[in-house]
Amino acid sequence: MSRLPRAAFWLPVLTLSALAVGLSTAHSQSTNAPPAGDPLAIKAGPPNAQRGETLTKSCQGCHGPMGHSTESDKPSLGGQIPSYTTLQLAAFRAKLRPSQIMQAIAANLSDQDIVDLAAYYAQQTPRGAWDANAALKAKGEQIYDNGIVGRNVTACVVCHGANGRGSNYLHVASITHQSPKYTLEVLNEFKSVPDYKLAYPNAMHIVTAQMTDDELSAVTAYLSSMGAGK
Repeated sequence: MSRLPRAAFWLPVLTLSALAVGLSTAHSQSTNAPPAGDPLAIKAGPPNAQRGETLTKSCQGCHGPMGHSTESDKPSLGGQIPSYTTLQLAAFRAKLRPSQIMQAIAANLSDQDIVDLAAYYAQQTPRGAWDANAALKAKGEQIYDNGIVGRNVTACVVCHGANGRGSNYLHVASITHQSPKYTLEVLNEFKSVPDYKLAYPNAMHIVTAQMTDDELSAVTAYLSSMGAGK
């Protein structure tokens, strides 16, 4: 299978490895169709994390139990901001975010499925920190906290916070628990893809397009080594 773009709003790109048949039983509980108006709108009852857990059984091949992926090229979902996960799945379902696999999977998810999945993953703890070169990590921390003056590189802390845990209110992702390989791949795709037709990834393109490969590697080292907190 050809490699598909990973990047969208920010880390992590959800590549849930579920098959439609694997979701059918749990999905039967709520079958409301996606709204006809705003393709990203979600109308659902209160989130049910316990039900969400039943929907993740087929996701574990890529993302691991509790959303802790053991594969360096697959994102971990444990501890992710629920509004972010909800938005990503809605974007996949509306075909506003690239990934043939995820678009096909999300097409079988109801609004309730989406919020329940998001609730389950939000209740899990992020995986631990990855090792990083001390000097590279220090350079990345400088960029994360201060940006790069004169090159339109906004400090990452502005959106993702001092601890990298994002914002549920603003749908901003937690970015502290991904592997170095996955993080760097996503940053490079933000840099190389000029238009995602959605505001958040386009904002990331504006920032990363001004950064060198060494700077992206430094930020990667810092992000992946932050673990569950700064």
